[in-house]
Amino acid sequence: MTGTAEDLLARLAKLETGQVSDVLDEAGLANHALSSDLVPLAAGSRFAGIAVCARGEAKTGGAHARPAMPGSALEKAMRPGGVLVIDSGGFKRGALLGGFVAYSLQREGCIAIVTDGPVRDADEIRGLGLPVVSGGVTPVNGSRRWQWTDVDVPVTLPGQEGRPLAIAPGDYILADGDGVVVVPAAVAATIVEGAEELARIEGRIGEGLRGGGTRAEVFKRNPRFDHVRPVDPTGS
Repeated sequence: MTGTAEDLLARLAKLETGQVSDVLDEAGLANHALSSDLVPLAAGSRFAGIAVCARGEAKTGGAHARPAMPGSALEKAMRPGGVLVIDSGGFKRGALLGGFVAYSLQREGCIAIVTDGPVRDADEIRGLGLPVVSGGVTPVNGSRRWQWTDVDVPVTLPGQEGRPLAIAPGDYILADGDGVVVVPAAVAATIVEGAEELARIEGRIGEGLRGGGTRAEVFKRNPRFDHVRPVDPTGS
């Protein structure tokens, strides 16, 4: 069972990040979770969407300074159900965006924003009901110090493995109270199917424990990962 991208996204949204993480691990994709140093503006934020990737860098002067991308490029790249994933280029000295940008993107279908850089207007963004996971908050306006350079390109954000986590446009993003996981688009159907089966197995484990079985007995009767096979992240 695969289905359309919309069907797959709806199925992913019903899963827990822990289940998806376990299946990604067992399938050989260990570097799949964003660093826990990135935190949500609102506790308990949960979302599932498709990555729309952008990046930027600190502003520099001189004749060879890189030009900023057009101001409307973000909104043009956004899609319904999109999660804007922003690679800050390591920038921490100001907010990459605030309430006006968040609202404008939300009108274009953005359901969440994920970045390793800071944001501002935190209370305003919470009021929009737009989940944001970021590297922090600050009142400092980053537009005097940082600029958008690219959209619809692969990016990297800090991963929980302690190394950069690559995210491509079209990858699937799932977030809940435990954090954020990234599922490569090429293997998303396989990973979601594996996580759905794991959810069913864990349901039986829960029933067995509530029925009085010991953890060792119940786990032996319900092997959690025998159904998971290695995958190639390129889908080839």
